[in-house]
Amino acid sequence: MFITGNLISGVLVLLVLLGSPALAAGNEPDKDATSIRVGLHLSAPWSFYTASGELDGIEYQLVSRIFSRAGFAVEYELHSYSRLIKQFSDKKLDCASPMAIKLAEASYSSDYLPFQDVAVSLQHRQLQIDKLAALADKRIVAYQQAERVLGQAFSRVIANASYLELAERELQLELLFSGRVDVVIGERRVLHYLAAALAPQYRLTTHRLFAEKAYPAACWQPDLTEIFNQGLRQLQHSGEYQQLLQQYMPDSNAATP
Repeated sequence: MFITGNLISGVLVLLVLLGSPALAAGNEPDKDATSIRVGLHLSAPWSFYTASGELDGIEYQLVSRIFSRAGFAVEYELHSYSRLIKQFSDKKLDCASPMAIKLAEASYSSDYLPFQDVAVSLQHRQLQIDKLAALADKRIVAYQQAERVLGQAFSRVIANASYLELAERELQLELLFSGRVDVVIGERRVLHYLAAALAPQYRLTTHRLFAEKAYPAACWQPDLTEIFNQGLRQLQHSGEYQQLLQQYMPDSNAATP
C-alpha cells in the first residue's frame, strides 16, 4: 500500500517544525509511525540475512537508520537485482536501493553507495587482465544486468566471449573455484566478502577494469527522497557513514596486480 504525497509532505513538515527530534534522538518508530516498503539488493556485505535470520549489512544499516530515525516503520524486502528493479518499476515498493538504472518519474537520492565492479580470477592462474579487451577470450560470469550497467564498451568485448549472468553470487564463485569459469565480474566488496566466507583457502587477483561509482536510492515520492538525503547528511556528519563502510571489508584474500 502506498502513502500519498500529501501525507509524506506532512511528515516532512512536522519533522522540520519540531527540529527533527526523531533524527536527533535516534528513536525507533512507534506503532503509529508511517509505514513504507523498501527494497534492497540481496548482496553481502551490503544487505543480507545473518545466520539467525536478522537483516544486516552496510546498505541496510544506513537505510534503516535514516528511515527509523525519521519516524518511519519500514518493511524491508531483499531481492536479486533484476527482481528489485521489477518490484520498484511495478510500484510495489516505495523506495529501492541501489538504483543504477534511471526510471521515469522516480526521484533519486544523492549518490551514497561507493561500488566498484571488478574482475576477479584465481591468483595461482596468474591471468593477465589489465584492460577490457583481455576478457574477450575468457569464460566469464557476472551479476544480473551487468551488461546493461557496465556499458557499450563492455558489451562489445563480451559479444563473442563465453558469458553468463547469474543472480546467485555464491554460485558464481563456485564456478570460479571449480575452474568452470576464468573470471567473475561483480562488486569488489561483495566478491571478497563471499570468497572469504566460502573458501578462504583460495586467493583472488583483483583486476580493476571499471571505475568506482557511487549509486543512489530511489523513491517514487520526492518528499521521501528529501527525508532520505537529510538523514544521509546527518550520518555523514556524525561519522557513522564512514564507520559502516569500513566495518565490512574482508579483502585479506585479495591481491591486485
